[in-house]
Amino acid sequence: MLHRSFSFAYFFLFTVGLNAQGLTGLWEGSLYQEGKTDTFYYRLQLEQEGDDLSGNSFSRSPDGQSTAEFSFTGVVDDDKVVIQEIIQMAPEAPKWCLKYMLLRIGTNNGKVVLEGDWKADGCTPGKVYLENGDFTTKEITIEEEIPFSILGKWTGHLSQSDREYGFYYEINLQEGDESESYIVSEGNGGSAYHELDWEYDEITGNLDLEEAMVKIKTDDKWKWCIKSGSLSLRREPHTYVLEGEWKGFIEGFNFTTGSCAPGKFYLEKPIETRTITKAVQEARKPYESKNERKIKVQRILEVQSPKLKIKTWDNGTVDGDIVTLFLNGNLLFEKYRVAKTKYTKLVTLKEENNFLILHAESLGDIPPNTVAVSIDDGVKEQVIILSSNLEESGAVMIKQFKVN
Repeated sequence: MLHRSFSFAYFFLFTVGLNAQGLTGLWEGSLYQEGKTDTFYYRLQLEQEGDDLSGNSFSRSPDGQSTAEFSFTGVVDDDKVVIQEIIQMAPEAPKWCLKYMLLRIGTNNGKVVLEGDWKADGCTPGKVYLENGDFTTKEITIEEEIPFSILGKWTGHLSQSDREYGFYYEINLQEGDESESYIVSEGNGGSAYHELDWEYDEITGNLDLEEAMVKIKTDDKWKWCIKSGSLSLRREPHTYVLEGEWKGFIEGFNFTTGSCAPGKFYLEKPIETRTITKAVQEARKPYESKNERKIKVQRILEVQSPKLKIKTWDNGTVDGDIVTLFLNGNLLFEKYRVAKTKYTKLVTLKEENNFLILHAESLGDIPPNTVAVSIDDGVKEQVIILSSNLEESGAVMIKQFKVN
């Protein structure tokens, strides 16, 4: 039974472990507006693929005389669900509110629920409460990534500009005075340990290294370079990489009296995981999509400013692609024939999470419809490639940067 108001303190919200189809299914409940007593019936026919959500929503007025159906897109973010209705599919008129919803995942009397706030341009905001009774709980074992730490052992190699052979090189970063580097020559010299000072900037991802002195070496006659340099951090599919240039001087000298030929660092550290067991909410019934066109979030971007410059162009062969672009359901441009010339639109974001949707009107001569889109926030320009066809529209989620 649907109720006009809800006592949200009566059920416990928690983070549920969700598999790739965890929220797929039919969600039914109520929607109401602040300061109004009318309660609307509201329904989501939802499909989940990873963290991406898509499907249709349906709303009915309290007297049952008026209904509307929408296409929506969204994402799962920890224990929250972000949904944006993009297009009113029926009726053609009058126009209903295109709702932006931020819903929490929880339980109520053994049922999984979605509950939270909604708002829309020009509409009084309100609350949403939805239930799904088609779920069962089971335990699954998954690999969870361990949070990144700069500390620990990094291994790789370094090169030097005045010789053809290289050196095996590793660093062991520790708190206090325990850090050291280790080097092995592929030519003469053997190996050596150096005392190491370092400083890491979490914001820029830069690591500054400076070898203080040679601690241990296998060849007492060999003079090693005392090296220093700056390395930048990046992430690869299965490893973190530190890479940069170094300069140095021969032990017993300084940069003026005995500088070394410079070179480059390359160091790796594997992305570590741990095996954990989670309780998973799994749908009993498969989802059967009634949506004529699904909306799939293909990228998630973060921007520093709500004021954006959005550019669109054909990054490949100009073959007659025709597209329509939406931002949170609002039309940016309609049935635009994509060309090499960049089409520019200035927008201001109103939400924390925003959805840019590419809707293919024509696939041109070379399907699918592929368009380059750049998002420029005045600090950085980010370029993405969106792909759409007549069954699926590509989307990008744009998150406004927040300092917690």
